[in-house]
Amino acid sequence: MDIPEYLWRFPTRAAIDSLAHRFDLPNTPDMQDWEYEVADPERINEFLDAYESGVLSDDERFTLMETIIQSFEEFKHSPTSHPKWARVLEILDTHIDLHIYTICYWSDLDCNNLDNSWRVTPYIRSILEKHPRHYRDVHSG
Repeated sequence: MDIPEYLWRFPTRAAIDSLAHRFDLPNTPDMQDWEYEVADPERINEFLDAYESGVLSDDERFTLMETIIQSFEEFKHSPTSHPKWARVLEILDTHIDLHIYTICYWSDLDCNNLDNSWRVTPYIRSILEKHPRHYRDVHSG
């Protein structure tokens, strides 16, 4: 899927450095997709508590949300079986302008068969569908 360029947002070096320090996570030059490489289903609650603490910048929250979603993707059960999954979807819905790139990416709209997509895709796709303006922007991009 081609996400329109004006919706693009990526983790910043400053956000990665800050989060790596905060959570004592590896952070080496050879890590290409840091936000996914450090995901850990065992730390979902810790990540979400930090996200909601009110002390993180928008760049840190954006980057941490990518890690949170990847952590749910790696969770051994359905995301819906985790007590915090509904809260993550609520955050994405409420802060759609901050996370629209993330929502578009994980919605995997090019995939017609959800069996071939990520486990979190149908739930995140439902967030995008709730916001017609953004949904339209992605399809017209």
